[in-house]
Amino acid sequence: MRKELDQDLCKRFPELFILRNADPSESPMCWGFDCGDGWYNIVNQLCKLIQGHLKHREEGIAWAVEFNKNLAVAQANNWEGWKEGWSKKPREVPDPIEPVVVTQVKEKYGTLRFYHNGGDQFISGLVSMAEAMSAVTCETCGNPGKTHSGPWIRTLCDEHAAKKNGQDTSI
Repeated sequence: MRKELDQDLCKRFPELFILRNADPSESPMCWGFDCGDGWYNIVNQLCKLIQGHLKHREEGIAWAVEFNKNLAVAQANNWEGWKEGWSKKPREVPDPIEPVVVTQVKEKYGTLRFYHNGGDQFISGLVSMAEAMSAVTCETCGNPGKTHSGPWIRTLCDEHAAKKNGQDTSI
């Protein structure tokens, strides 16, 4: 991926890409995004969804804790100030999600691989969806594509596949 796109992702999602400039012994993320520019939008949207999910969970935890605190105060004051129709049952406080740290982003066998630590099943599902989207997205330009085999398996649009197959070597 071009340097400008790499830097943009790291600037937008510093918490996710905290290992981007780590020592090579810590994480392969130090080598950057090892895939084509065409998958930038997939990676960008995936990161937005991950970040949004983490934020939503944090807000849900804070809301439930605050609700339960206010509920306890209302109970102690014989429900004074508690509005009719409001639940009088405590809210379940969601478990926190372990922070997501991306350890590697690369192409392998023609599709995106997005390796990370942390998260939950929802985030794992987001990653699986992004990886599946890469199988139908040209790695070079981002247009619809399909898997092409040869000396290297790549997902490419017809134009870039033609260039790969020797008709034009400028991909």
